[in-house]
Amino acid sequence: RVKQSKSPITLEPMPPHERRIIHLTLADSPDVTTVSIGEGEERRVVISPRKS
Repeated sequence: RVKQSKSPITLEPMPPHERRIIHLTLADSPDVTTVSIGEGEERRVVISPRKS
């Protein structure tokens, strides 16, 4: 979805082990980057298009 729209998406809050799976899965993707934002139980992942 991020690759097609070229705009970031913010996922729902999730536990640390689920966020880690997303970061690891997308780490080698040439098209997107991930970052966690927020604190505590409200921490969530933002997936953004990688700048070329």
